[in-house]
Amino acid sequence: MSFSTLLLISMISHLIPADASEAKIIFRKSLDTEIPYTYAAGFPINITLGIHNIGTGSAYNLKTSDPWPRQYFDIDGETEAEFAEIKGGETLEHNFTVTPKFDATPEKPLLYVRGFSAELSFSKDEEGEDQTKALSTQMRDLLVRSKEDYIRFTAKHNTEWAIFGLGTTAAVFGPLVAYIMVSKQGGLPIPRSKKE
Repeated sequence: MSFSTLLLISMISHLIPADASEAKIIFRKSLDTEIPYTYAAGFPINITLGIHNIGTGSAYNLKTSDPWPRQYFDIDGETEAEFAEIKGGETLEHNFTVTPKFDATPEKPLLYVRGFSAELSFSKDEEGEDQTKALSTQMRDLLVRSKEDYIRFTAKHNTEWAIFGLGTTAAVFGPLVAYIMVSKQGGLPIPRSKKE
């Protein structure tokens, strides 16, 4: 057989499903904050663990686990969840909230938390004999600011914007107003050169 024939057979074999009634699980972890990707002590982070079955078969005895370090986070809700079944085409979600807690010092102005995945175990049969383990998409590394830095970082700076607006208005319209006033009084005298 030629190489092109083998390549064609290989491509076609991937299009034919091995088991048409098999569960195919996508496990996704997402973090949501008031300002995306901005984390601070005392401001909650909403965690969503999404389980998506893109296959046609069911998965059973699903268990999720997402352990957060309790020395750095207050946890509201359960970090573990169990579901009896997810049918083909369905989506299940588990939500909880973590709130960073840390006191900034000059030596440690930020808290660095390395991104980690949540864990999922499930079986493809109702008896639970065929256990499969999976990891979620990994979250980004977190740089947690102190509460004071976060407030400074996210402040709207209304006073500074007002001063800037007044300054630019004066710079643009000040010379225009002066020109109009001088024009109404007969204009400026034009210097003439002496002819000899």
